[in-house]
Amino acid sequence: MIKSTLIAFLFIVAVTVAAQNPNVLPESIYPYWPVYNHLETSNLDTLQAQEWINEEHAINGWDWSLPGFVNPSPQSSVGLQRNIGWDKEFLQFNLKFKSNPVGLLWVKWRDIEKTQGNYDFAPLINRIKQANSIGTQISLRILCHSKARGTDVSKGEAPLWLEDFGVKLLPQKNPGDNLNFDPADPIFHKNYLKLIDAISKTEIPQLVKAAYVGYASHSFGDEGIGPYSETQSGANDTVKHVRERLDAWEKAFEGMETKVFMGAAVDYGFQKGFGTRRGFVEMYLYRIPNRDLGQFVDSEGYLSVDENAPIIRYKCFNGEVNEEYEAAWATEARDFRFGNTTNSFPYRYFTSTLRALQMRCTYIHTSGHLLPQMLPFLSLQLGRTVEDAPDVWTFLRTSYLKSGNYKSDDWKSRPISATEEAEGIETKNFERWLYQRDAPGYETQPAVKIQHAIKMWMVQPDKYFDYIARSGKKIGFDMDDRWIGEKDSVAIKVSCFDFHKGELKLVYNNGQELVQKVHQLSGDSLLRTTTFFVPGIKANAMEHNFDFVLEAGENTDGIVVSFVRVINVDVYSEPVGVHENPEYKRATVCITLNSISERISISSNSELRLINIYSISGKIVKSIECFGKTGNIQTSGLAPGIYLVNVFDKEGNVERTKIAIV
Repeated sequence: MIKSTLIAFLFIVAVTVAAQNPNVLPESIYPYWPVYNHLETSNLDTLQAQEWINEEHAINGWDWSLPGFVNPSPQSSVGLQRNIGWDKEFLQFNLKFKSNPVGLLWVKWRDIEKTQGNYDFAPLINRIKQANSIGTQISLRILCHSKARGTDVSKGEAPLWLEDFGVKLLPQKNPGDNLNFDPADPIFHKNYLKLIDAISKTEIPQLVKAAYVGYASHSFGDEGIGPYSETQSGANDTVKHVRERLDAWEKAFEGMETKVFMGAAVDYGFQKGFGTRRGFVEMYLYRIPNRDLGQFVDSEGYLSVDENAPIIRYKCFNGEVNEEYEAAWATEARDFRFGNTTNSFPYRYFTSTLRALQMRCTYIHTSGHLLPQMLPFLSLQLGRTVEDAPDVWTFLRTSYLKSGNYKSDDWKSRPISATEEAEGIETKNFERWLYQRDAPGYETQPAVKIQHAIKMWMVQPDKYFDYIARSGKKIGFDMDDRWIGEKDSVAIKVSCFDFHKGELKLVYNNGQELVQKVHQLSGDSLLRTTTFFVPGIKANAMEHNFDFVLEAGENTDGIVVSFVRVINVDVYSEPVGVHENPEYKRATVCITLNSISERISISSNSELRLINIYSISGKIVKSIECFGKTGNIQTSGLAPGIYLVNVFDKEGNVERTKIAIV
């Protein structure tokens, strides 16, 4: 009795305190995800990938499985542990799933250069080598700018001897913020450039997987890339000392520029091959739209990706952080930032993980692992391009963003209707090379409402919720024409809510006729994932150029679909990057354009399989299958312009080049 009374009292206290935070919303339930269970780093060896089942079946819940032959992309990395300082050893994991694990190592400039001009990199190098010896590569972050945290000098990071030279300090916004030296101060700048030059003379650039370039930040750790805020990131390109800092990092990592990533987006850095790492994905609706990330909402309300954005076009390091899931985030100590309980945290983790992949991230630092089977899935999804993805997918979701978010970015601008002005922009789907679109006869409606735990500032007032499915009688899907798996055997996994008794039908064209596959619905309202195996789909062969359609049966009221994945299951034509072949060299393929004979000739040291020519918009305009080590494809009939040629060999490797048709 005493125990239950105490629990009730603590609950009342928690709700009362939480009410002091005006952003906290009334408590809700999240029935389609497990209860909150924060997994500590030391327990990562208990995680396993979801089992791949090589036959048609249905399971309760979500399905994150991939075929056993799929390996991580070489461009991927997953931050699984972080050490602040070099005193602590990195843990050795016995992972039971495939991943490219990375350890984050944060060190202070003041510990490297305790007296001016005397650099001691030995402890840093020893810690990097210790991590490498147990199979963990290092992402290095040297913290350079703060004198103190609040008034606590012991928590600062920059050398205190800078004060002796009269280096200026930036004003603090709040008493507990970092007290930073001014990066623009000539003396600070000169010594900072000397530090980076000293790094270039060590083996550190060769030893690390990645290295972070930040700027003075009011919060813990260097953040940003220049004096202008993230909403004015382009202005940092014009700042002389910012450009000189980036030049110094380019020189230190000469020939390895793609290892460098910045605390914000700067075109000057992108042009050097540098990437960027943000830290917002826990707020999964943030930065829509965003020029630097290639994020925009099209005229039909679909969240789309412009792959011409520099971070995607140049295949830069593209990083995110998904870590704010400790129970402390639902306490007074942290202002109940994500709600007054942890009940919503698994849903937020689920959605944030998918948003990071929708943004084409190559790296993510993640913790908590509230849906354990998503971490192995994430590890195999990061760093992919449409040419080497093992699957394509779409999460059929809907949120309502403030119209002001859209008008704040003039990129991909479009008129905002009076309805959107009043009700917010209906923003649909997280898509990754699989597109769901409404069309006459294929209309859908948002379904399955999930309440937010807090009022997110980018969301339309009074619409603090998401829909996580779409309902209709027929729902049409289109695979990206560039995806290699489109021409192979595939598995199609459909996660739907069993709200209506009857039939769920998969309909597609196999090149000769329409084919139907049927799954029986019981009407028990459970979330299930049904897997269909399809030997081949003729692209764009259905009404409205859909590749396949999900339909409700004749006597079925409708279908409610949440998540659809199409997985390449043809082991003989694995996606590039899925099959590891360390002996493959790009120089083994020669691609030659002969303008007179209007053809492209290809020769290779390995057996060729396929040649595709893509338009600049990403559509296949020519394609031939190959046999042997040579091939030719005609360019006659192509309009003048720039095209992309992809040559695939039988090992799944790809050689890419651009051609100009005049």
